[in-house]
Amino acid sequence: MIPLTAISATKPGNPWLAAIYAGVLTAIAAYAVGFFLQADQLIPAGIAILLTGIGPVLGYAIASGRVGNGIAGSIGGIIGGIPVLNIILWPLLVGILTRTQSIGKLFLGSLIGVIVALALFFALASTIGQDPSWFNLGFIFAYAVWGGICGAVMTAWAKY
Repeated sequence: MIPLTAISATKPGNPWLAAIYAGVLTAIAAYAVGFFLQADQLIPAGIAILLTGIGPVLGYAIASGRVGNGIAGSIGGIIGGIPVLNIILWPLLVGILTRTQSIGKLFLGSLIGVIVALALFFALASTIGQDPSWFNLGFIFAYAVWGGICGAVMTAWAKY
């Protein structure tokens, strides 16, 4: 008798879908930062800027179907959202606290995200730089692009 079984190894999650989820969640948090800073509410703005670090982690979790499994990675994303240190601290903490992520690949993905986000930020500055409200829009777009790229990298390069 010949057994007729087949095994298919697929990775859960779609990088494009993770990029959309992560970008939207990070953009919402970045919009909250801009809103609270314009209203001179510094404590909610500080909380919202920490929540920008959780956007890529939640986007990856939603796209992979692992929303409840990555609590430690979400905590690492929140702590890694500290504004000046997030380029180094975010990939380090998320990589340490998430079993399926490599720290080096997260550094590379975050660096790619920062470069593309800064390019978009300066492109917006050169096109609508005379309008004083461009900075808030550029901040939101830059964080959305960074979050989307980090979410896609987390999904595409995850170790299962």
